[in-house]
Amino acid sequence: MKDPQGAVIPGATVEATGTTLIGKKTLRTDSGGYYHFDQLPPGVYSITVNAAGFASQTQRNLELRLGALPTVNFTLQVGGITQEVSVSAEANVIDITQSKVQTNVSEEVLDSLPKLRSFQSVIPFAPGARQEPLQSARDNRVGGFQINGASDAENVYMIDGVNATDVERGGVGKDFQTDFIQEIQIKSSSFEAEFGGALGGVVNAVSKHGSNAWHGELKGYFQSGALNATDPCGSGFTASQNSAVTRVFGILQPSCFDGITCGLRLNPATALNTTARLDGTPEYYIPKKDSRHVIEPGYEVGGPLFADRLWAFSSYIPSVDSLQRTTTFSCPASNPNCTFAGPRRLGQSFVQHNAYNRLDYRLSDQVRLYGSWNYAYGRVTGQLANPDSAIGQINRGATVDPGTLRPDFGVVNPAFTSVIFRAAARRRAFATSMTGCSTKPVAT
Repeated sequence: MKDPQGAVIPGATVEATGTTLIGKKTLRTDSGGYYHFDQLPPGVYSITVNAAGFASQTQRNLELRLGALPTVNFTLQVGGITQEVSVSAEANVIDITQSKVQTNVSEEVLDSLPKLRSFQSVIPFAPGARQEPLQSARDNRVGGFQINGASDAENVYMIDGVNATDVERGGVGKDFQTDFIQEIQIKSSSFEAEFGGALGGVVNAVSKHGSNAWHGELKGYFQSGALNATDPCGSGFTASQNSAVTRVFGILQPSCFDGITCGLRLNPATALNTTARLDGTPEYYIPKKDSRHVIEPGYEVGGPLFADRLWAFSSYIPSVDSLQRTTTFSCPASNPNCTFAGPRRLGQSFVQHNAYNRLDYRLSDQVRLYGSWNYAYGRVTGQLANPDSAIGQINRGATVDPGTLRPDFGVVNPAFTSVIFRAAARRRAFATSMTGCSTKPVAT
């Protein structure tokens, strides 16, 4: 804070107001004429300065991005008490104080560009960041994000400053709907020492909240496998050996498949397996396309319960994922006269209730509190057989009795601890050997 001759102005009153700040923040410049606001949420701000003997001055439409530390200087003019100087600009405030390399994805960009349903899908928007299929799990290609060459396990993922990294394997530990997000920041290098555990990048998603004006929208999304190419590795959306139970909960079903979606298997027609070794010609199994669609209706609404005191935000976007699959069953060698041979159409549904609710409360201009609740209860119902091959390959799961695939089979999440134990037991119970569709437990 300086006067027209360049001398600093201590003790000036500085007031910050913004569309995302509940109430206002006020402080005074120090002996060197400096001021510093802490904990300002991303948004558009106005800063007003008042000092004895000088005209009041206001700078408006200052856009503050997530993680930025911009410098806004003032040169006050000598004037009477009633004089005021107003500066308005529709421009981003330049941050010249930090050396970190970061990319911010604003709400406008999230609304305008195609993306997946969780925040990590926009990581490749940052220079030096990419989605690396070889670092994903074997059942899909949608994970595994490299930032400046570092592996996915070396990144840190945060939601509202809370670490959401998978503590077991690294990578994203918690999906968070892009509809709930105001802004995403991808830090790729030279970031703060507080993130010293990150050898790759730091990704932080900031959620939406209320404001002093009520706002909201109704929305809906529709996805259909009919509009996509057949790709068993693209998260299994259009074609997959692994159903929703496997994709979401990691539980293998008793359908006698090879246990993979992306990757090689031994061609059963050429397999010469023994107890000592596995021999055969490697091949990729290409399944037929499933009939699948996902419907996601929802809403979001936010506004003041009490202006400048208590704000509320609520959003609910359930996901209804329906899948139908036709498998041509055949009799196993042990029961050549079975009665279940022939095509059979089986279905599976996955319903997830995605909700985010938040309250922001201003106790005083110095103390602000907020509480939020993210809900993502999911339930899978139904069991599927292994899909037929699109190019005539042998389906090792076709000899399973479809009567054992129950339509009322279900798994829910949360209750994640019990799911893990059930998954381990089910893998032991239904693991298959490479020689055929055996129910004998084998090492996995």
